Amino acid sequence: MNIPVRQLLEKLDQSDQPGKVKASSDKCITDFMQHIQWLKSRHVRKNYSNEYLVSTCFGKSRIFQKDCEAMAFCRAHLAIAVERFELLIKEMKGDQSSLSFQTLIRNKETIRDYLFDLKNIAEFLEKKKNPSYSFFEGWKAYGIDSLWIFHLSKQLANQRLLQQEKLFWFDHKGSQIASVFVLRQALEAKFSRIIGVNIFGERGQTPKLRHTFHYDFIDSNPHFFEFVSVEFKLLKRVYEWCNEIVHKVFQPYAWQIDYAHSICTGLFSSGDLSSKGGWSIHGGVRILDLQAMQSAFETHFCDSYDHGIWCLEYYKPEAVSDFYK
Repeated sequence: MNIPVRQLLEKLDQSDQPGKVKASSDKCITDFMQHIQWLKSRHVRKNYSNEYLVSTCFGKSRIFQKDCEAMAFCRAHLAIAVERFELLIKEMKGDQSSLSFQTLIRNKETIRDYLFDLKNIAEFLEKKKNPSYSFFEGWKAYGIDSLWIFHLSKQLANQRLLQQEKLFWFDHKGSQIASVFVLRQALEAKFSRIIGVNIFGERGQTPKLRHTFHYDFIDSNPHFFEFVSVEFKLLKRVYEWCNEIVHKVFQPYAWQIDYAHSICTGLFSSGDLSSKGGWSIHGGVRILDLQAMQSAFETHFCDSYDHGIWCLEYYKPEAVSDFYK
């Protein structure tokens, strides 16, 4: 077993016996981070674009047919894992010069996920150069019984009561999976609300549109929109990745959630209300011609969904629509 990895694992396991591992928490984390940075320097020889990383790290689960495909997958994930782990440690330290044992133990589940999630990636890459290399011995289960997702749903619905009774605690794995569920809904809601058109039938029912219907309209009509701090094309890959986890219910790599949030943040950011100033909670998206955009969406819907009788109701989008006035 690799010494920095073993040392950190043993430190995480000593929450009741902090003195058993002589090295400090800060040294354990620093040594481990230096080791994965060393791995990155050996196997990631160039800076990847976000477009490449998103397409690789959020692609659908698959069996690799060629060794080069697996190499590309592992290199991309290693690059992101090191980057997000560095940011995690920076956040954990805050304004302190070193990491305390209490902070380490408070975040041990997330750190342990990084260790287990990196195992196969690190070993696949490094064994090509050093066949005797081992990250550590062990594995983890990525699946979860539906029962625990159901319990998490109940906890989320009753968190105020649980807080009052000092029972407020969410399962780590379930919470990570649930965060992907919620991210998907946030993206889906935002794509729809950027456009600001409700569609309903004679009995108030909604049409059965494909999940990416609103996204595809925005993507096909970029002249109507300006995205201040997000590369819009990256969002579809993250959204589709969320869909796979929602349907299959498995825990993603620890760095994928953090990276997904960083990619999507700009979609939900605030910004200027108009060119003259002001501020809007929805200022991260600007609509350059609201009336023309909504009219184009109406035409797109009628051309794409030609059965039934539907009513369209316009409302103010979750975006700035008068920025250039």
